[in-house]
Amino acid sequence: MRILPLLLAIGLAFPVLADNVRLRENAPDRHVVVKGDTLWDISARFLRDPWKWPEVWRLNRDEIKNPHLIYPGDVVQLDFVEGKPRLSLKKGRFSQTIRLSPSVQAEPIVIKEQGIPSIPLQAILPLLAKGAVGEASELEKAPRILGSSDARVMFAKGDRVFASKSETPAQQWRVMRLGQALRNPDDKREILAYELVYLGEARTETPGDPQQVLITRTDQEILERDRLLPAWDGHPPQYAPHAPDTPVDAKVVAVLGGPIHASTWMNLVLNQGRNAGLEEGHVLALYRTGRSVADPKCIRAEKIGFLAGGQDYAQDCVRDETDQATLLPDNRVGLAFVYRVFDKLSYALVLQGTEPVSAGDLARNP
Repeated sequence: MRILPLLLAIGLAFPVLADNVRLRENAPDRHVVVKGDTLWDISARFLRDPWKWPEVWRLNRDEIKNPHLIYPGDVVQLDFVEGKPRLSLKKGRFSQTIRLSPSVQAEPIVIKEQGIPSIPLQAILPLLAKGAVGEASELEKAPRILGSSDARVMFAKGDRVFASKSETPAQQWRVMRLGQALRNPDDKREILAYELVYLGEARTETPGDPQQVLITRTDQEILERDRLLPAWDGHPPQYAPHAPDTPVDAKVVAVLGGPIHASTWMNLVLNQGRNAGLEEGHVLALYRTGRSVADPKCIRAEKIGFLAGGQDYAQDCVRDETDQATLLPDNRVGLAFVYRVFDKLSYALVLQGTEPVSAGDLARNP
């Protein structure tokens, strides 16, 4: 399986470019990359805002989407040139080319471990390989399991079943079932898409109307009327954590898996996707909307007491028609990393959750 690489431009070294890119006060002089590191972790060692790593390294758009690999043993180094900080990458022993001896027909052998990922893969791999959402119009066109020649209604690996005709040339399928409706937080009547539950995999053996399909894998029993969606690449894409170029004003639709609240390393569904310019690697700040509270008129009342000061003052608050409502400011509750984008929705991983995140919370530029 191809592993999501950590981006870094090999051999580049230059000063921090903008005033808004801030080094941590306790930033180390160097960091030796070890197995288990992620780009986010390493960025956070040097920068107060880890998503600004591409700005420090002056990565262009292509380099953000197709980054170079960095391996355990490589060294990220911080030094100063003319009083200005700079970061550079020194390739380690896993990047070295070693030739065999004797070398009559020897070929170079590159000793490399798998590249460092941008974020912890264990938190997102199941959703990359199996998670999906579907719009109602798309699901209506998707082939459905019709049944088998022996009249069974439940199927497993190795079974051959019939399915409705496919309107695409796909031969490899994910077998999915409709899950919860994902509704627009601003208008609960609008269904943006349906969460799809992964059941297994199949392939077309005999095209036609109906087509005959062989079930090649099952995680759950497959039933009549379950859908077939063209298989997608479940490998992690190459991307770098970075801030969006344009303003983002999204909302959390749901916490994946059913919980009401999400914390660090849990997955969210956002109500914006490609239609709003979101892309893999975007880092967004999560906010809880400030609530409206009453601001009652307060009257100071004097009470006589027997304390050292001789008098004790209390403040009694009463409500009347002159009360005004006060809107509290939005409260930042975490950061999220967008790792899969659909037309109208996105999956995002909570990277830093300072408070529970729930449906209706805001996702904006960090």
